[in-house]
Amino acid sequence: MSTKKTFLGLSLPERFLLTMDGGTTLLARKEGDLSIVLFEFARLYIEVRFDVKHYKIISVEVVELKDVEDDYLDDIQIENLS
Repeated sequence: MSTKKTFLGLSLPERFLLTMDGGTTLLARKEGDLSIVLFEFARLYIEVRFDVKHYKIISVEVVELKDVEDDYLDDIQIENLS
């Protein structure tokens, strides 16, 4: 069984805890009341969506980097990379 399939077979709280405990934070962004954080965990890219207004986890999903990279590029401040 693949790591992705195993991970997605877990409950939302289990996926969240595994990602938070063992994942590496890569990038974060905001969309309205959502805080969206991209993690690397077990050779997977995981996107956690959290509703900051209602203090609730919305989703913890495996994503393909090529599918979400543009969503984060606007938030990278190149002028601050010196």
